Amino acid sequence: MPLISYLEYSNRDMKYARDIFSLGDYDPCGRFCQQSVEKRLKYYIEQHGIPNDKRLLHLHSLTNLYQRVCELAGCQVDKKTKDDLHKLTDDYFNTNYPSKNDIELTEEMAIEAMEIAETVNSWLDSLLALRESEEIDI
Repeated sequence: MPLISYLEYSNRDMKYARDIFSLGDYDPCGRFCQQSVEKRLKYYIEQHGIPNDKRLLHLHSLTNLYQRVCELAGCQVDKKTKDDLHKLTDDYFNTNYPSKNDIELTEEMAIEAMEIAETVNSWLDSLLALRESEEIDI
């Protein structure tokens, strides 16, 4: 039985986020959005990184993973994207683990989480397509 890739898990998590949002359950929606982005970032690193990058596959910081993807892709770190990813990570931990910042996501917050996840995932998909086309040209 073949292993399920980070990309497939990312796609599943985004589907779960949309499905659970439609049920009005916003905390899990935000967590699935964070997980979708995390797994897509890890997929890029796994596909295009170096052997030393394997340690990054155990991180959960979206901003650290994002910075490594930018290094691998030769692109600039975008401050807004970095801030958005930091927000997704904060929401994930504040709704998933006991903390002084316990929050419940509102519908508006869940919509924002889905928009961030879809934007970042689309950006990663374009990077993956670009890398794939470069490899075909070689």
